[in-house]
Amino acid sequence: MCGKFFDSKKKLREHKDNEHRISDHIITANSSEVQRIARDILLSNDEILTVALIDRGGQIIAGDSRPSFKERFELGILDGKSHYGGTLAIATLGIVNEAKAAFGEPEVIITFHKGCKLMLVPMLTYGTLVGLVIERSANVDYDKLVNKIEGLVAHALD
Repeated sequence: MCGKFFDSKKKLREHKDNEHRISDHIITANSSEVQRIARDILLSNDEILTVALIDRGGQIIAGDSRPSFKERFELGILDGKSHYGGTLAIATLGIVNEAKAAFGEPEVIITFHKGCKLMLVPMLTYGTLVGLVIERSANVDYDKLVNKIEGLVAHALD
């Protein structure tokens, strides 16, 4: 264990080496493993158009999309370079959490839009959120879908 103390996160980050790892998110998988999780979630249901894994800091750490998503929405693939969308997901969860004293922890947040549904699944155990875009016309059993996503994440990370 390192006994050094630092007065800023920047100095601490500069200090890291092979023995002192700092993680901005709780998911401890490498980037290819996290990308595989995103791909597995995407392939788990034909109605899912895109998926993004978002860390607790709001950074998209992995994502995958179907070609139809890119054609319809012109947003391209979520490849971890976008910080803004993840930040909005964190803010949305923060707003919804204002009601948790009355209703408990949110299990899923769903919004309906003209051509799709947006779904945000908090995975607090892993310090991450899973964001999905789903076909608007999809008749999805949300409990089963959330359980499937939780199972895929848990299987990959445990």
